[in-house]
Amino acid sequence: VQAIQTIVSRNHYALNELVVSVTQIHTGSAENIIPETAYINGTIRTFDPEVQDMVHRRLAEIVAGQAASYGVDAKLHIEVGYPATVNHPDQTAFAAETAREVATGGTVIDDRRKEMGAEDFSYMLAARPGAYLFIGQGEAAGLHHPKFDFNDAVAPVGASFFARLVERAQPAA
Repeated sequence: VQAIQTIVSRNHYALNELVVSVTQIHTGSAENIIPETAYINGTIRTFDPEVQDMVHRRLAEIVAGQAASYGVDAKLHIEVGYPATVNHPDQTAFAAETAREVATGGTVIDDRRKEMGAEDFSYMLAARPGAYLFIGQGEAAGLHHPKFDFNDAVAPVGASFFARLVERAQPAA
């Protein structure tokens, strides 16, 4: 796990976004038994396919090297998940403009920083120009936080936004 953490700090240009997180370690069943196997899992997030390739190569090298140094067998399985969610500028501007028609009090923020979250909508954006937006629900725990509680008061705003988006994009003849 410590060697994996060197990928970001030693093998990568610091201004290109990259997250390599170890999120699970499973091993053993009792305090007085040396485990026969261990399982380590994690996630890789980047916007650049070349950076992703570098991480895959370095993971293979690190896993092989660590296994050899300890005289154990190790298997690396990399499951490539969602591609990066990248909005298209024209569609994002259109969606933000539409949101300003629906939202009140200057609450539309259209210059947010990139986020490293994984999202299946990325497949749609890879196939067609579009924009992924956050409707927003105020200051509260985020979507994947155990204390997340959807703010029902924003549902009408979201529905109005989508209805207005359709009205503007496909006006009635």
